[in-house]
Amino acid sequence: MQTPRHFPQAADRPHPRSVGPAGWSGGVDVTRPRRTSPPPRRPDAAAAAAIRLQAALGDRHEIHADVHQGDQVAFVSVARGLLVLTAKGQYQWPTGERDARGPIYAAGPADDPVTAALRIAARYDQIMKDQPPANLVPDSMRNPI
Repeated sequence: MQTPRHFPQAADRPHPRSVGPAGWSGGVDVTRPRRTSPPPRRPDAAAAAAIRLQAALGDRHEIHADVHQGDQVAFVSVARGLLVLTAKGQYQWPTGERDARGPIYAAGPADDPVTAALRIAARYDQIMKDQPPANLVPDSMRNPI
C-alpha cells in the first residue's frame, strides 16, 4: 500500500509577512512583486503632431497649451471650450457654431501646424473676448508689495 503524498498545507508554510529579521518584514508583503511605473510612452504620429502644434501656438502666438496623448490620438488643450483633436493625420477643433446635429468642427492637415495654429489662435481670441478668464485671486488677497 502506498503512503499518501503530503502536500504542503497553509500551516506548513510561514506566513508571508512573517519572514525577515525577528520574524517580521516591516509590513511588506514579500509574496507580491513590486509595482513599477510603466515605461514612458513614445510619441506616436498623433502625439508628435500635437507637440508640433503646441510649439507653434506657443512660439508664434504666445498661447500656452497642454498635450495629452492617447492611443493613436492626442489632444491639445488650449482653452475652455477649445480642445484640439489630433488623429488620422489632421487637427480638428470646434468653431463655436452649431447646427441641428451638434457642434461644427474645423479641420486642418497635421503636417501644417503653423496654419492650424493661426486658425486656432483666431478661435482662441474669440473665446477670450467672449469669456475672459476668471480672476483666480481676488484683489483683497493680493500682496501689496
